[in-house]
Amino acid sequence: MFLVTIALGLGLVWVNIERVDLAYELKSLERELQEKQEQNSKLQVERHYLLAPATLRVRAEMAGLKPPRRDQIRTLE
Repeated sequence: MFLVTIALGLGLVWVNIERVDLAYELKSLERELQEKQEQNSKLQVERHYLLAPATLRVRAEMAGLKPPRRDQIRTLE
């Protein structure tokens, strides 16, 4: 009976240690997820800024691009 009690006690200690380890790992994963979500939000804002028509217009002008002339436009029927 004594050995069963010791075995159950050791099992209980092991389960509690595993629970604490999993809690730390969960907290770490939650923190990492939060950081990734914040990074994603920042990248979305930057993407919208870079794809804004005004930004594209300025960058195109800096690259030497200008609107096409009438003779450069082809229409498909």
